[in-house]
Amino acid sequence: MIQTISRLRWVLYGGYLLAATLALMMAFTPGLALLGLPPERITFVPAMITGAPWSLPLFLVRLDSVTTLAITMVANLLNVAIGLMLAKSGD
Repeated sequence: MIQTISRLRWVLYGGYLLAATLALMMAFTPGLALLGLPPERITFVPAMITGAPWSLPLFLVRLDSVTTLAITMVANLLNVAIGLMLAKSGD
């Protein structure tokens, strides 16, 4: 049972890493090109969702695109670090 829970933690962490990577790819023009989307489809919303709770104020306050991108990248980096600590805590 404990092995299953440990594996599930790593699977969930890997799923979050994949979601955060795709979300940040949607915030950059080269990332959109790799996904096969036109440059007009740039959006920060998926990156703001995967960066929650640190990026939740961005839903209330309108900032310029550079500041929004910086906040979402830092928020996702914080979540990656916290997720890694949580995944390794059972080992």
